[in-house]
Amino acid sequence: EYHEGLRGGAPDRVRAALGSSFIMFNGAHSGDPKDWEVHMYLAGPDLDAWPARFVSGSGPHESTVRVVRVHLRRDAALVVTEETGRNRFRRWDGELVTYLLGREGDRWRIVGYFIRDIANPT
Repeated sequence: EYHEGLRGGAPDRVRAALGSSFIMFNGAHSGDPKDWEVHMYLAGPDLDAWPARFVSGSGPHESTVRVVRVHLRRDAALVVTEETGRNRFRRWDGELVTYLLGREGDRWRIVGYFIRDIANPT
């Protein structure tokens, strides 16, 4: 749903896939947690406004997503994908992305994600 919203230019669809708060962090091209960096944390009005800015500001979005692994435990899930695509700022090929999900009510929502092979702009 999240990716369909990005590809379709539908920020409401992107927002509907996200939880009540959302964190993004990067691996800075390293598997070592000592090198990782936080990119952004959003909640409340900031989270509600972010999808529209992201969809229009970095689109158009093109991507293919293949689920590599899903691990569930009660109301938590970890989903690893392999993604290839591009947006206004970058291209990626076979990039591993780890999504953290939580079940809110009867629906799974993305509460965060980690991309190892990306770093914050300097």
